[in-house]
Amino acid sequence: METFTTDWLGGTAERLFAKHRGDRIAEIQWSELATSHLADDELDRLRTVWTQSAHQEWCAAGAFTTLLQHLLLARAPVDLIGMAGRFVADEMVHVELASRMAMAYGGGVPLEVDYSAVCPQVDGDTPLLQACAVAIRVSCVGESFSLPIIAREFSAATDPVAKRVLGRIAADEAPHATVGWLVLDWAKSLLTEDDRAFLGTVADDAIGALRPALVGSPKQLDYYEWILRNRITEPLSERRIPISG
Repeated sequence: METFTTDWLGGTAERLFAKHRGDRIAEIQWSELATSHLADDELDRLRTVWTQSAHQEWCAAGAFTTLLQHLLLARAPVDLIGMAGRFVADEMVHVELASRMAMAYGGGVPLEVDYSAVCPQVDGDTPLLQACAVAIRVSCVGESFSLPIIAREFSAATDPVAKRVLGRIAADEAPHATVGWLVLDWAKSLLTEDDRAFLGTVADDAIGALRPALVGSPKQLDYYEWILRNRITEPLSERRIPISG
C-alpha cells in the first residue's frame, strides 16, 4: 500500500492536456470556494470526500484503459474505439478537479491505496467476452450507477465553484455510461447463450460490489435501488443478459 498522490509535469504536456480540458476549467477561481462558514469537522469531511474522489477517478482511468485494450483485441468498430479513446483524458480532468477541490478545502488527506489494483479484473476466455465483461463492470454498472448520483449532487449544489466542478464531471460521465451499452449492442449478434449466461455472472458480481455502499446509506437506499433497476438491471435484461438479483 502507498499514499495516494498526484503530480503535474507542466510544459508541453500541460498545454496539450489543456486543449482537451478546456479553458473554462482554467478560469475557475478556487479561492472563491466558500469555506469560512464551515466547521473544522465538516472541512475534514470534505477534504476526505474529494481526496477519495480523486483516487476513484484515477481508478476509472485505469478501467477505461483496460476497456480500450480489450476493444482493440476484439476488433471492435473504429468509431466505438475512438469514442472511448478520450475517456482516459476525461478521468484525468476529474482527478485534477477533485484534487483541486480537496486543496481548496484545506488540503488532501492521507489515503493508503494499492496502485497495482488500478485496472479491473478481466473475465472471459475470448477477446469478445473480455471486452463485454469489462464494459459491463466499468460502464453498464459502475458509470451507469454513479452518473445519476453526480447529476443529483450537481442539482443540489449551491456553491458556484462546486457546482461548476460537478457540472463538468456529470457532463463527461454521460458518454462514459453510454459506451458499455453500445459495446453490448455491437456484440449482440456474436454472443451465444452461454456467453450471455457468463456475462450475467459478471454483472451480478459487479452489482454485488455496490451493495455495501447501498447498505451504508440507508437514507438514499430507495433512490439507489431505483438506479439499479432502471439504469442497470432492466437495460441488461433487455439485452438478454440474465441477472439473478
